[in-house]
Amino acid sequence: MTYAVVSVHTPLPEHPAAVLDSMQRYGHVARSQPGLVWTGVVDDDSGRFVGIAVWESADAAAAARGALMDEVGNDPFTTWDERPIDSLRGLVR
Repeated sequence: MTYAVVSVHTPLPEHPAAVLDSMQRYGHVARSQPGLVWTGVVDDDSGRFVGIAVWESADAAAAARGALMDEVGNDPFTTWDERPIDSLRGLVR
């Protein structure tokens, strides 16, 4: 079954470029991982960015996690974001 990872970021006014750059780096690495179906960032014009990664399975998403965290795991989101990242992971129905 298809599996999605969704992350909602609310960057502070001085950090949207840094957050978007991190999310785009995540997408670049995700595109090189087996099992990725699609990834992108939605800018809803409210100051939030919604990152979406759709995977062939939860196992494919889990297998890619190491490479993804190597790329963005040390980015200072607690400094860049106004609030904690709102994350959602689950089957796409």
